Amino acid sequence: MRPYRGRLFRSVVLALTLMAGTGVVAVTSSTPAFAQARCTADVSVYGTLPDGRLTYTAIDPGNGNLDHVVTSTGTIGFTPVAMATLNFNTILVTSPNGGLYRIDVATNKASLDFSVSDRIEGGWTHKLLTFDGKGHLYGVTTGGQLLQYVVSRDKPGADQIGQRREIGSGGFTLKTLAAAGDDRLIATTATGELISYSVNAAGVHTRQGLDGDGWQSFENLVSPGGGLYYGKNPDGAMYWYEDDDPADGSGSDISYHLDDPVASRGWTQYLLSAQPATCTAVDSGNRIRSRIATLALGEVGTTQSACDRYNSDCDGGTVPWCAMFATWTWHSAGISGVPRGQYFAQGLGKWGVDNRLFKWRSSSTHGSPKVGDWVIYGPPQATGGGHVDVVTSVRPDGTLTVVGGNVSDKVTKRTINPETARMGQDSLLISGYVSPPSA
Repeated sequence: MRPYRGRLFRSVVLALTLMAGTGVVAVTSSTPAFAQARCTADVSVYGTLPDGRLTYTAIDPGNGNLDHVVTSTGTIGFTPVAMATLNFNTILVTSPNGGLYRIDVATNKASLDFSVSDRIEGGWTHKLLTFDGKGHLYGVTTGGQLLQYVVSRDKPGADQIGQRREIGSGGFTLKTLAAAGDDRLIATTATGELISYSVNAAGVHTRQGLDGDGWQSFENLVSPGGGLYYGKNPDGAMYWYEDDDPADGSGSDISYHLDDPVASRGWTQYLLSAQPATCTAVDSGNRIRSRIATLALGEVGTTQSACDRYNSDCDGGTVPWCAMFATWTWHSAGISGVPRGQYFAQGLGKWGVDNRLFKWRSSSTHGSPKVGDWVIYGPPQATGGGHVDVVTSVRPDGTLTVVGGNVSDKVTKRTINPETARMGQDSLLISGYVSPPSA
């Protein structure tokens, strides 16, 4: 399911118009990306500016474009330390002296008007807050504790926020925290890790590392659910990511839209919080991309003398076999119609063009690669040589982990920069990527 596709052009124009006065610049790529999450509405993100004003931003979840932006004229009255959005018009914030307050939003259309409650209670010395949309508020203390609270009303007072439970007594030295689903959290660390936490009914948590490095630059990370993640960098750029299966504990199926950010700069809010549970993941039952990556990684180290396992015509490596390996990964993953008889890497690119599966990488960009894609070195042409790799992960900095056959006479795993990587006898740059037809 690809929601909101028809609003792409309108969203781009609206974003540029609305944000012109605030310095935020929206960017679109030549090949716009589309998310697979199922969403009931736009992604709603509230933020706080250093001067105490509140912001509201609506993001189209289908393509990452800005739909609506408004900034309040009134201020909160203090500098919030932590922030959690409960629903479309209710936000919780903490003050520097540990007070917990509720912000009630009256309107966020033509203007952003709100009121701030009296202090609900004290002792809230949390540095991070997030709400999962299913009744649980999570907080991280300066000492690294992860705490869970029950919120029993849309606009709660002191009596509707309670049942404090310690999920972890220490070790939660997190830089960002967001709710990615029902009792499911997503977080980053100062050392660059991307981590997922799931909490069961007994309050026991399971930690799963999604990525080991590259996420340290994000000052804020928010999620509306559904495997959609939005990260803001210190330079004010907002990037978006989609996790094909946010519950699998793996980051290998996260797509990175580095050439199509929400905005290239201008996000000056120091706190951000998204309305939770707006989106759900599409359970297609078809994890074809992760199967391709798993198959490719399982072959790393296979020598040229054994290349007949990928195609009997390889004849022990007497024939260039990178295309044979690439088509073998797709065919073995269960994709039908794979051009197993095409032995030229650039020929696979031409096949992708003919079948409308080719994604061009324009000059000085990374393009829009996803796990399981073929990386085509050299322009697509039926009889060209070049080289082809299989994408097994896309890194936050835009680099790719790829696996390719016929590299140093074996199947090799490498990390490449798509803008500068060259392969093949003629040392060709990447022209683009071919997506699996059933992914």
